[in-house]
Amino acid sequence: MKNDIPAPLELALALQRDAYLAHPVPSLDERLADLRTLQRFIRENKDALCEAISADYGHRSTHETLLAEIFPAVDGIDHVARHLRGWMKTQRRSVDLRNFLGARNRVIPQPLGVVGVIVPWNFPVNLSMVPLTYIFAAGNRAMVKMSENSRHLARLLIEKIPAYFPPEKLQFFDEVGGVGVAFSKLPFDHLLFTGSGQTGRAVMAAAAQNLCPVTLELGGKA
Repeated sequence: MKNDIPAPLELALALQRDAYLAHPVPSLDERLADLRTLQRFIRENKDALCEAISADYGHRSTHETLLAEIFPAVDGIDHVARHLRGWMKTQRRSVDLRNFLGARNRVIPQPLGVVGVIVPWNFPVNLSMVPLTYIFAAGNRAMVKMSENSRHLARLLIEKIPAYFPPEKLQFFDEVGGVGVAFSKLPFDHLLFTGSGQTGRAVMAAAAQNLCPVTLELGGKA
């Protein structure tokens, strides 16, 4: 391992990056297939997901998990699938003709590559599946680290996801063997973090060593 990064993390990132470089721009049909596979996973495993979350909480109502996490994630995939074709289109932008006479300006949406996701303990299905929806819609690959307080859910995801997605597309990790600290040190193409401001600072500082762009959704400020 390099720089105290556990070997499984390095191997997963290398596998996904090689796959991305070999096929950097998935088609609309490929992205839609990934979205429907993700939706199928949620639907086929909703009972197990609810049970795992309840075990991690000590107890949590199945109805609460369905209403707050499962149903919004499933519906969100439908929304993204409906709009994805338009989102993938090239967009025109205005040009200052005084400086660029005769020029044309366009924005061409392109995948970033491998995206890391750090998921908090509260609403862990929603805060993993919703980011994955947009990651796949944008044509990316993903590595997802679950919270140390989501042991049962993490084990379920690690066990079940390989039947739906190959490791070069999606992998889940739990907080063992130094994974938690090392995850944000990986040279992702983008990193998503949801959690406290204090931890967010540490995540951003670690990611900055690789000049990795970070999206922070911070809470716990009170």
